[in-house]
Amino acid sequence: MVGIPCLMKTTLSLLFGLLLGFGAHAQTPTHRHSLGIGFERVGLDAPDAIGNRGLLNYSRHFRNDRLVVGANLGYLNVLNKRYLANTNHYYVYGKRRERISADVTLAFDFLKHARHALRLGAGPSLWYRQDELLDGGRYTVNVATGEVTDVQLKWRQEEALNYGFNVLVEYEYALTAQLLLSGKVKFVDLNKAGQSAIYGVGIGYRLPQFPCIA
Repeated sequence: MVGIPCLMKTTLSLLFGLLLGFGAHAQTPTHRHSLGIGFERVGLDAPDAIGNRGLLNYSRHFRNDRLVVGANLGYLNVLNKRYLANTNHYYVYGKRRERISADVTLAFDFLKHARHALRLGAGPSLWYRQDELLDGGRYTVNVATGEVTDVQLKWRQEEALNYGFNVLVEYEYALTAQLLLSGKVKFVDLNKAGQSAIYGVGIGYRLPQFPCIA
């Protein structure tokens, strides 16, 4: 897709500009670390369309929570479903498609507010994928009834480690001084593995300030 590298450069340039402009007005952070879990819907290539990803999140907060470096580990497992052409909505199923993902994002908060945060971020992504995909097949279709018989399928297995970048827009609301609720929209470009549109929700917890933890 033309313009994807430009999107990444534009987002990083904007973040860099915000960092320069904000540094002189920084305050002492009220908290520095948070942990969380999340649930996301991840777009895949049709006809699987979309799958569910569970997340574990860690965030390091800077500049009174205006800057956040977030890292997450995710796992996605979706049933591989393929439609056979010239049939009456006949699908075949292979083994599940799996994704193990790691994303790091630097995000800036546009709202200088104690309970609300609206962040824009970007960073690198590394995803492992393992798929068993339909490579071809032979079958007979009864024209009168639409029944499919004599199905012979050939599958191929794909396994790869793909890298790319992610762009994030996130809204976060502090339910209490420690408990956080967030909604987010993401875009991930993994080069040869393609692009994924993502949306999801998360729950986070601000860790107490311990003298031994920076």
